[in-house]
Amino acid sequence: MTVLANPSVVTRRHRRRAVTVVARMIIALVATFLFIAPVLWMVTTAFKTGNQAFSRDIRWFFLPTLDNFAQIIAGSNFTYALVNSIQVSVISSVVAILLASGIAYPLARFDIRGKSTIAGTILSLRIVPPIVTIIPLFLVMRAIGLNGSLFAIIILHVFMNLPLAVWLLRGFFEDVPKEIEEAAQLDGLNHVQTFFRIVVPLAVPGIAATALLCFVFSWNEFLFASILSNAGSQTVTVALTQYVTPVGTQWTQIMAAGTLVAIPVWIAALSAQKYLVRGLTFGAVK
Repeated sequence: MTVLANPSVVTRRHRRRAVTVVARMIIALVATFLFIAPVLWMVTTAFKTGNQAFSRDIRWFFLPTLDNFAQIIAGSNFTYALVNSIQVSVISSVVAILLASGIAYPLARFDIRGKSTIAGTILSLRIVPPIVTIIPLFLVMRAIGLNGSLFAIIILHVFMNLPLAVWLLRGFFEDVPKEIEEAAQLDGLNHVQTFFRIVVPLAVPGIAATALLCFVFSWNEFLFASILSNAGSQTVTVALTQYVTPVGTQWTQIMAAGTLVAIPVWIAALSAQKYLVRGLTFGAVK
């Protein structure tokens, strides 16, 4: 015997669901605006003149200008700093991923005595505040003649990103089913071939996420770059400080420079997006 639901009860349930959905959408829109508003303010200010930027009235519609971008590109060393940051971030991220993969995979797959302690010790290196290590690292780099070079900054960025990369990749490699690797080894593949042909393709989303984090951390790093760089090896985070002078802050130019700094990270995030949303082992095990 079929029991029909009360139409009024069904109507109230639909109304509650509709109200809940609308409330969630409103909260999501407000939160999104709060996060995006500073970025929009930075980008719009980058295309304004000084009078427009410091006007008491907020102008959402104005005639944009490219003078601020032309001044920071042609009138300073910011372009060289941008190239330096791209080199440092890309090289240090690639090296960190390669080294971390060689450490994380054995910790994830092999029966190593005390591997949890080893992993915890590696992660603890990331917890140490950089300000504590900057003086010894500066003295070491000066002693070996690398102070003021991009190579010194790359080494320290690898050192900074390696513990986090090892910890993350270990978890991604553990999520790959062992049965797939065992089947590959039964087909004649050794551990190295299994890693590159089986594990790496399945863990591409995790590797991409880890590489993106390493890139962002290296791109935004300021302390090591400010202490160990010179005029020819400055990164963008250090170069941004040149627009803050004793006379005042050049707000329109620093906003234009900040817009250029945000573009590579935005491009990297969009490029890795398709890997971030894809499952690690989707369709691998039937």
